[in-house]
Amino acid sequence: MGDSIQKLIKEYKDGNKEKFLLIADKMEPLISKYVRLLYKDEKEDMHSEFVLCLLEAVNSMGYYQEEGQCIYFLSRALKNRFLELYKKSKLHFDREMVMEDDFFTNMDMDQSEFEDCVFLEDLKGLMGKQEGKQYHILCDIVFRDESDAVIAEKNLVSRQYVHRVRKNFYNLLKEKYFK
Repeated sequence: MGDSIQKLIKEYKDGNKEKFLLIADKMEPLISKYVRLLYKDEKEDMHSEFVLCLLEAVNSMGYYQEEGQCIYFLSRALKNRFLELYKKSKLHFDREMVMEDDFFTNMDMDQSEFEDCVFLEDLKGLMGKQEGKQYHILCDIVFRDESDAVIAEKNLVSRQYVHRVRKNFYNLLKEKYFK
């Protein structure tokens, strides 16, 4: 582990392919950071994606004489891959959220328009299983149609927490009615 990245890359380029594992070990903290930041995707898949990116970067390196330049090149390759994956993940997440929001925006949540008493009772039953703040957040979401930011401010929680409660509730409804 005491070898420099530059030396490991040189040995890898000279034919010792096992040195790549040592290069990957040296870059592991940066890879782990980027995997952690990609919260929506499978962690193992993302880790493999970054290791593959690192392999491609090492194979494409033409100049590997100075340690700093090698580290900069590899870290930039990993950062570029992270940005690419983040954009894809964000697009996928946005499309998923639009589909979930369409489910409820096409349905009026006004109490007087619930003609199906069974659905209303099921809805109350699902909401009743929630505790404390989650219950109040769901009431604001379902019956008052307030935004995540307004609900978060009112309940003294983060907007992300409100979004997570909303998403989990949508998933419960999907499981109950659409599977």
